[in-house]
Amino acid sequence: MIGRKIILFALSLSLLASIGCGAQLYKVAPLPASASADNVADGEQGLIAVTAILDGDQSLERFEANLPLAGVIAVDVRLMNRTASPVKTDSLKFNLRDSSGNNLTRIPPDQALKRVMKYYGNSFYRKDAKLRTIESYEKIGLPTNATIEPQGNLRGVLFYERQNNRTSLGGLTFSVVGVTKQININNN
Repeated sequence: MIGRKIILFALSLSLLASIGCGAQLYKVAPLPASASADNVADGEQGLIAVTAILDGDQSLERFEANLPLAGVIAVDVRLMNRTASPVKTDSLKFNLRDSSGNNLTRIPPDQALKRVMKYYGNSFYRKDAKLRTIESYEKIGLPTNATIEPQGNLRGVLFYERQNNRTSLGGLTFSVVGVTKQININNN
């Protein structure tokens, strides 16, 4: 009788472990091939930033999680260098402000995932699945120490901490200090 319970427990434990063998905790979609750059005129000069703040539905499509509910705001950023010289992204300053004018804190991709996991109650998972998910988040993150060559593009996602669900997605203002032209696509 006790032997059967031990065998049943061992089988149940191995079944739970095999369920957690998935490739990732959340499938992160690769960056879309192109951003909406309808507001950018052909031949326009300077460093141009095209941005989009991802709402709940968009984040579900891209991250398999509702990031705003988890306390994370994702901003899809595309930088276009229309100058004759390279631009280093570490010379740019990225800001996200709420409707009250308060700056939101930027967080690294692994912290964004940590908040998502906490919100969804992911406490039982395989370590390699979490590591692969972190890699996916970091892969689509905007490299902030890269160089954009002349006539080149750089695209990625920046993550910001949403403050105690007080921050409404409407009225957010994203700015990049150091660009010639800022194009904000806001989801009011």
